[in-house]
Amino acid sequence: MKLAILSDFDVTVTLNDTFENVLEKFAQGDWRAVDDQYVKGEITLEECLRRQGAMVRTSKSKILDELNEFTKFRPGFDNLIDYCKTNRYPLVLVSAGLDFVIKHFLERKKWRNKVELYAAAAKCTPTGIKFDFLKLKDNRSMNFKDDAVRYYKTRADAVAYIGDGRWDLHALRNADLRFVIRGSKLSELCKEQEIQATKVSDFNEMVVSLKREMLERDKWQGDSE
Repeated sequence: MKLAILSDFDVTVTLNDTFENVLEKFAQGDWRAVDDQYVKGEITLEECLRRQGAMVRTSKSKILDELNEFTKFRPGFDNLIDYCKTNRYPLVLVSAGLDFVIKHFLERKKWRNKVELYAAAAKCTPTGIKFDFLKLKDNRSMNFKDDAVRYYKTRADAVAYIGDGRWDLHALRNADLRFVIRGSKLSELCKEQEIQATKVSDFNEMVVSLKREMLERDKWQGDSE
C-alpha cells in the first residue's frame, strides 16, 4: 500500500480530552502527579495509564453519560475517512484513551466500521479501570503508539501520523509524514526538538496536505522510472 494514516484520538479527533475528563471527574488520587512522572521519564506510558486507571472506580455507563454531555469532534474527520476509503488507505486510531469510550463515539457518528482502532482494552472493575495492553511487535518501540507506526512502516510505502500531546512524540518522530494540531503541546515539543511537522487546525487541512504530498510522490516516482 502507498500510505497508512495513524491518528491520536483525544484532542486530535475530539476537541476535548475524554480520558483526562474522566480523571478530573472520577479519579480518587493525584493523577496529575502520575502524569508528571511520565513527563520526567520515570515511568512508561503504559504504567502511567495503569496507575491512573486504578484511581477511577465507577461504571462504564456513568463515564459515557458524563462524556456525552460535552464531547465534540474536530472538523473534517469525515473528510479524512472518505479520502482513505477512496484511496484504500488504512485509517487507524492509535490511542492511550479508553477503548470503550472511543468505540461509543465512533458508533454515534457511524464511523465504527470505517476506521481501525489500536488501543488497550479497558475494563471497569471495583478496584479501578484495568488495561490489557497490546504486545509490542518491535522491541525498539518506546510505547504502543510508536510500535503502531513501526508496524505500519513495514506494510506501507509511507506512514502519516497526527497527534496533539506529549504521548504522541515518539510515534510522530518515526512517521514519514508528520502532522500536529496547531497550538498543541506536541507542536511546542516539535519546535523545541526541531522536528519538522505540518501544523493543522482540522482534518480538512490535513487532507489537502496529504493530497499534495502524495501527488508530489507519484510525480517523483514517475520521473525516476
